[in-house]
Amino acid sequence: MDIANKPNPRWKLLQQVWAVFALALFIVTFRLWLPDSDFPAIPLFSSFTSPGFQSVWTHYPLLALCGLSLLASLIKPSPRNWLMILGTLVLMFLFNQHHLQPWAFHLALGAIVFATCSANSGVRLLRLLCISIYVFSAVGKFDYQFMHTVGQQFLNATVGLIGHNTDALSPELSAKLTLIFPAFELLVAVLLSFTKTRRIGIIAAIILHTNIILILSPLGLGHKPGVLIWNGLFIALIPILFAIPSQLPEMSEASLGRRIARWTIIAASLLPVLEPHGKYDHWLAWGLYSPRTSRAEINIHLYKIKELPELEPYLLPHSGDIPFRELDIRKWSLAELNVPIYPQDRFQLAVARYLAHSYNLESGIEVHLMGIADRFTGRREVEILRGAHEIDMRCQKFLFSTDYVMQ
Repeated sequence: MDIANKPNPRWKLLQQVWAVFALALFIVTFRLWLPDSDFPAIPLFSSFTSPGFQSVWTHYPLLALCGLSLLASLIKPSPRNWLMILGTLVLMFLFNQHHLQPWAFHLALGAIVFATCSANSGVRLLRLLCISIYVFSAVGKFDYQFMHTVGQQFLNATVGLIGHNTDALSPELSAKLTLIFPAFELLVAVLLSFTKTRRIGIIAAIILHTNIILILSPLGLGHKPGVLIWNGLFIALIPILFAIPSQLPEMSEASLGRRIARWTIIAASLLPVLEPHGKYDHWLAWGLYSPRTSRAEINIHLYKIKELPELEPYLLPHSGDIPFRELDIRKWSLAELNVPIYPQDRFQLAVARYLAHSYNLESGIEVHLMGIADRFTGRREVEILRGAHEIDMRCQKFLFSTDYVMQ
């Protein structure tokens, strides 16, 4: 048997670990994958808004097939099972952009590698992907917004874990200290990139993800369980993936599937460079806990508030002389689906469009469409859209769909 294609027990274990964590992630986020939520579904393309694609008879079988394939991969990994996982995930992504959670996108990329590659070529691709995630996640946090918002939360939670606080720190020093988090992520990427430092990199990665879990756990910021489980995946995955011995290059010509996997992973590892220019989605670029992302602020006029009583828990208190109350769609997503909202202006504007038409808000809705924050100043370009008509007109300028599924 060719050494490149010789069965590798660590490669099998890697697939089983990925499958068990994926199952856990689907379980804790199950409400996201069901079609009967009050939170609107926004398909990736308008053609997928049709009842045939959005029926329970489509969603439930797909989710069941994906879950059974993951269970089968846990018991006995095979390319056929991973191909089934990949196919069901892609369809679910098409049915709703909200399904493009970072962990689900990560799972889809892993599935294409497991479905088409041997251990020899697959390890190289997954290592490249993993290092890319660390690099772009870190780069997204070297940012004014992170230093003064989420980074401060991370810093306070970290110091709080050891029984102290940051009250004695000056704002300038406190902001600079937040850069320790992305700097350590970048260090992990560098250490994992070279054979001589890989063992240290594995230890550093475990420390990184353990710290993130503590920060986001009920002991710290109390975030949803999905992010904790995904970080747990990395703790289990990194030692296996980077401990698999490097083998000789494959001499045989790569199959079509292997070439597709190679170019897919290379694209997924490089396309994040387009994200700061608004040409690639933030989560697909591993913009994790990076508050500089584009977004939409949705304001409902006071005279229309009574039209949507079920959304009252997510409306911020009225303040000042402005006759609007802001709808916190991030809180709505967390409460309804148990996951963060997709951090993209396109998606969030589509949610505003759904509200405008479903509740006949007409001129009773105003959207502040915010661009990506400047990395050095935190300032954003803001476009104000008043009324349903202006929202509809702006939605037409996006490449991907801003159509919603009627509930």
